[in-house]
Amino acid sequence: MKFGIGVDYSLKALLMLAERYPSSAPLRVEEIAAAQAIPENYLRRLLIELKRGGLVASQKGPSGGYMLARHPARISMADVVEIIEGGYVPVDCLEENGSATCPREQPCPMRDVWREVRDSVNAVLSRATLQSLSERRRGALMFSI
Repeated sequence: MKFGIGVDYSLKALLMLAERYPSSAPLRVEEIAAAQAIPENYLRRLLIELKRGGLVASQKGPSGGYMLARHPARISMADVVEIIEGGYVPVDCLEENGSATCPREQPCPMRDVWREVRDSVNAVLSRATLQSLSERRRGALMFSI
């Protein structure tokens, strides 16, 4: 029930872009990868997915790179999970393409609990926006000084 490293890397890159928002100057992949210790080729693939998902925009050319496609308050952790991993589903019977009912002879008594777990996790991820994460980071940096 862990999120993959792609979600973590994506969020690190997006937070870096969020901290520069609304600057129109894009960040180069190389800069993000170096600053966040992310393998550059993997980051390129993730940014392509995030662009397809409408979270980032790109600019080509020598001064090109990536920037957020919308305000950081309008990008949630749930959005990132959905784009990178396809959403959070703790068990197979809750997947949209999975079986609608328990494969056992009688309905599974845990299904409602698993649905509640899924909904709770998704609610927390939906509330956590890039803006709120960026504010938390700034608060933690100020507190540690």
